[in-house]
Amino acid sequence: MGVPLILSALLAASAVQARSLGYRATPQVYDSCINSNDIALTFDDGPYIYLRSISDQFTAAGAKATFFFNGNNWDCIYNSDRISDVQYAYAAGHMIGSHTWSHGDLTTFSTAQIQDGMYRMEEALSRIIGVKPAFMRPPIRRLQRQRAVDRSCARPKPGAVTPMATQSRNPEAVYNDVANSNVKNALILEHETEETTATTLVPYAIKLFQSKGYNLVTMAECLGVDPYQAIGVPQEQTSAWTCDGTPDPGAGCGGSIACETGTPVFSSAPSGPTSTPTANQYFSPSASSSKCLTASSNADGAAVEIQDCVSAGSTSQSWTVSGQSIQIFGDKCLDVTGGAETDGTLMQIWTCTDSDSNQQWSMSGNTIQWAGTSDCLDLTNGDVTDGNIMQIWSCTGGSNQQWTRTTGPPGGGTTTTTTPPPTATGTYIHPTADSTKCLTAASNADGAAVEIEDCVSAGSTSQAWTYTNENLQIFGNKCLDVTNGNTASGTPMQIWTCTAGDTNQEWTLAGNTIQWSGTSNCLDLTNGATTDGNIMQIWSCTNGPNQAWTQTSTP
Repeated sequence: MGVPLILSALLAASAVQARSLGYRATPQVYDSCINSNDIALTFDDGPYIYLRSISDQFTAAGAKATFFFNGNNWDCIYNSDRISDVQYAYAAGHMIGSHTWSHGDLTTFSTAQIQDGMYRMEEALSRIIGVKPAFMRPPIRRLQRQRAVDRSCARPKPGAVTPMATQSRNPEAVYNDVANSNVKNALILEHETEETTATTLVPYAIKLFQSKGYNLVTMAECLGVDPYQAIGVPQEQTSAWTCDGTPDPGAGCGGSIACETGTPVFSSAPSGPTSTPTANQYFSPSASSSKCLTASSNADGAAVEIQDCVSAGSTSQSWTVSGQSIQIFGDKCLDVTGGAETDGTLMQIWTCTDSDSNQQWSMSGNTIQWAGTSDCLDLTNGDVTDGNIMQIWSCTGGSNQQWTRTTGPPGGGTTTTTTPPPTATGTYIHPTADSTKCLTAASNADGAAVEIEDCVSAGSTSQAWTYTNENLQIFGNKCLDVTNGNTASGTPMQIWTCTAGDTNQEWTLAGNTIQWSGTSNCLDLTNGATTDGNIMQIWSCTNGPNQAWTQTSTP
């Protein structure tokens, strides 16, 4: 029997307020793809610590994945790291679906408990990434007609087998069977929470299936359907974003935990400060804070390009954020030329028109995403040369899609939306490949190597970093430093006495990458090795797993 994927638009408690799920029409149940030559690799049970690594590997291969998230299973989806991870995967263009709140066995749940689990999960995704998921995968692969949703779920069709590689004794053999049998398509289940999924299965599967000519796509692409019921914008985080007082992993509501019903709040327009127009906004690419997003003229069709920021301010660089539009000159809006979703489509301005989808944008963190699509505003070729015209490109989370927004011209205003804020004193930096390893200074002497070592559980001054004014400091007066300022990939890292204005010591934290400011180089886990004593290097930014770092307040 295949692993069922259920269209939750017909199942979610929010679909028909205050009515039993039994009133709904029978939903569609999927257990295989329909498009030829497509394979959809799907991952259950997250979000968890391996999510970014998996996302990065697919992005690097030009592929897409599908993630079915729980709210409270291996971790709480509202923990800050998990919020960031979910936003990261979504911005990279991967599909996000529901795996219910607590990963409970739906065949043992009441209708109210099923509704609650789906309500809480839809609420979480609406809050964090601004979407209503269209698909739900039942946990534990169990779906029973009578018990699950009052006769509203059909059983999956027999005979279509979905491999579950992480549970196989020989997962590579399962993949080989699929690839060598020349199947038309495949829908494959994995578990995001297993370390071997990220380190072994994903790289093996990507290489194998692409070598056989398969397209690795999202589940929605594989099925030829829409991935979401609706796409809006993320909400402003509040104290309500917590797993406290919700069902524990595997459990349902009841007793002291009230079962939730109704319709989760969904923001179709920005919430919080951006709900009202915010004027005099200047956008700079993270690659150069001295450059500004600029309209070449105030005519319809004028190019949107990069130019030196005008320190005294300029109407051609001063944007107003109003709802989902980014306006300039009072009546012009940032616009996708022809509404084409093709990577490389150039940006322009055009007279603002209500409900024109070509002019609707969602700002999350430091990305500017074309609302309703998986495309982001992109610094074309990473080039900050004056006159370079901006484009849209599939969201990757990469440095070309990182923007800093200031009120007033850069250098003379205050930052309102920036790259992630400075980390607290005593931050421990781990390669995502191994959370038990820490970025470590070999000693406190100038020129001491920066390497990977086992984290000291009690804490160590050689592993506790502070991010201040673009410097990553250690021992109070030493800074992460590129040896001799050499920009060549492979240059080893060291520490050196902090010096104001020393560009060798200036770093930008963007997502989970640590980028050498003003360059296209990133802090890199040399050869991907987590062996103690491995000295770190710089390397051209790739968004790959070797350049993904996690920060924690404790070792």
